[in-house]
Amino acid sequence: MSPTRRGAIILVVMIFVLIGCFFLSFVFMPQAGVAVGLPVIIVPGEPYDPSLPVDSFRWTNTLTATVLSTLVTLLIAALAWWKSKGWRKEVPGRIQLLVELLGGFMYGFSKQMAGKRARLVFPLVGTIFLFLLMANWMKLLPGVESVGVMHCAEVGLSGYPVVYTGSAYQYWIDQSLDAGTGGTEENLHACEEFKYAGVKPTQEDLEAAAEHLTAEETAIMADEALTPAEQELRIAEARIAAVEHLYHGATVPLTANEIETGVIPYIFTVTPYVRGATTDLNLTLALAFISVVAIQVFGTIAQGPNYWQKYVNLNALGNLKKKPLGAVDFIVGLFEIISELGKLISLSFRLFGNMFAGGILLAVMAFLIALILPTIFLGLEVIVTSIQALVFAILTLVFSAQAMEGHHNDEEHHDDHEAHGDSEHHEASEQTNAQSA
Repeated sequence: MSPTRRGAIILVVMIFVLIGCFFLSFVFMPQAGVAVGLPVIIVPGEPYDPSLPVDSFRWTNTLTATVLSTLVTLLIAALAWWKSKGWRKEVPGRIQLLVELLGGFMYGFSKQMAGKRARLVFPLVGTIFLFLLMANWMKLLPGVESVGVMHCAEVGLSGYPVVYTGSAYQYWIDQSLDAGTGGTEENLHACEEFKYAGVKPTQEDLEAAAEHLTAEETAIMADEALTPAEQELRIAEARIAAVEHLYHGATVPLTANEIETGVIPYIFTVTPYVRGATTDLNLTLALAFISVVAIQVFGTIAQGPNYWQKYVNLNALGNLKKKPLGAVDFIVGLFEIISELGKLISLSFRLFGNMFAGGILLAVMAFLIALILPTIFLGLEVIVTSIQALVFAILTLVFSAQAMEGHHNDEEHHDDHEAHGDSEHHEASEQTNAQSA
């Protein structure tokens, strides 16, 4: 068979596959109520119980991921300590070897940047790197950010009606690429009332309501005095009335078939049990705050109280008579304070932005093409998440090394040394002249 014929056969197969996917996604799946809806993207961490007041403490799925990442980090450290017999085992096992590789890699960076003070900064830098590595990789595990608890949608969140399949509740989506319906205060209260104290209609009630709605829609369609727009409006009103008769406060119109199927006309959404910890700005901002505070501590340990003249240069103010340009040094020190605050923003938003965007990328790829292609992006995301953990740790290391160098007052110390040497030379000259006389 010639390459042209093989290419033609492959092209025909691709066309039939695309046609089949089109009918599956836009015809058969919507009829069954399992059409593909647009992914819901939420920036803040999602509480498991949205009914709690906003100003109260609400445990979120990102907080769960943070706790799990911390436990995994501690478990790895304890396991490596146990397997290495307190790091006294000369022939390392697999776990010890892996930890030594990561630790040696980070300590090499610390030695290169901080020199003899590497032992001071390495524990923090190594811990940040390992913790972020666990937190970033966790969001790539199956079930994370995809399996969760279904609850009534809060105000502003998009959701869908649900149907009970006999073992669990699932979304009822009868339109492909449906972005869902925004939750309202009215829907939230009605949904919570139905969920916890409402009277659920029986199957006989559902069948009777569906039969009555079908008859009413048939009568409306047969009324020639109504225009098509008026018929659609009357049918929508009839559907809402039928739904309100069965479910108190429901505002989602349902067809007769949907009522008989048992679709629950309230807006529900799903909160994943676990969501990537670093996709929450609260965690990245807290880590950046810890990093910046540690930088100040390292600088103070290395230089003493004189380190804080980096921000408020008292020596420059004291020497204004001799060096009027010292006023510029004082002003520059004030700008250093802004620079430290800028580190909070750059460290936190860099990590948060990359991790949140990576999660959206995986969701979009899985939504567009659910076969093979997401695996490629999953592999790329492993690399990106590892690099972002390394970048955060290395930036903390670099800033700490700069804080401990003490280069701000080197020129001043050099001037003082020269002045001290000139005075000694002047005193020696006077003693020589006196002896000659």
